[in-house]
Amino acid sequence: MDRCNHPTQTNSSKPELKIYYGTSQSWSGGAIGAGKGTNYRFYLSATDSTYGFDSVWINGYRLALKKRNDYSSGDTLVLDALAFFPGSRPIAPEGSSEKKGAEEAAMPCCAGASFVIRYIFNNNKDHLTSDELKILPRINYP
Repeated sequence: MDRCNHPTQTNSSKPELKIYYGTSQSWSGGAIGAGKGTNYRFYLSATDSTYGFDSVWINGYRLALKKRNDYSSGDTLVLDALAFFPGSRPIAPEGSSEKKGAEEAAMPCCAGASFVIRYIFNNNKDHLTSDELKILPRINYP
């Protein structure tokens, strides 16, 4: 069963799972065909390894999430997502796109939220939402 903002907890000693905030930073490649995109980073309360994260719905896209062990600490879990739009002339290879199709992009719940993160706990999928999205300055690569 999918729900929003109601983390499933079967053991009271487990830390509460919550989103601190997310960031969004658009970028544009300087070379012809380099493409453009938006990097997203999400900061959550630290959890143990029994939680898994697979998707985030944001700005009309469903994106894959990756845990950043190099940025995560004892009290904060960091997740990254990327929306990449390949350039043209010459055609830039898209590679393995992390962006899902439009049929999968509709938010599963809480339509008024800035973003929705889906996590898996004890083989159950659940969702966390937030309106805390900080927009960082755009990067224009030379």
